[in-house]
Amino acid sequence: MNPSIEASVAAGVHAAIAAYAHALDAGHIDDLVELFCPDGVAEIAGAGTFEGHDDIRAGYSGWVPTAPQLHLVANTVITSWTEDEATATSNLAFFHRGEPGWAVQLVGRYDDTLHRHGGAWRFQRRVTTFLP
Repeated sequence: MNPSIEASVAAGVHAAIAAYAHALDAGHIDDLVELFCPDGVAEIAGAGTFEGHDDIRAGYSGWVPTAPQLHLVANTVITSWTEDEATATSNLAFFHRGEPGWAVQLVGRYDDTLHRHGGAWRFQRRVTTFLP
């Protein structure tokens, strides 16, 4: 594979993953929705599957933060790629700040399929699972 394509794919995938965490933590639902392809799917264990921008917007609108929160995403591995599609897996830790300070609320994993759409990398499918 052409190394410049590989670097471009990696940069775009990592940017989309980071932008998702920032938008979610800030409660910027419209920004989060735009990170998905128009027919994209967000599948969240225990919460449901949301298909398309309108459904994703409706689903995530119930999770606008009411207190400071932080999604820490790490150990992202791009598992396959072409110029226009990539898959990646990342670990997730979700922190919430309450009266005693910051505390881990859950840990999990993202399994992503991203497509290059409109010149940017967007989620075609994001599957979120949580560890016990």
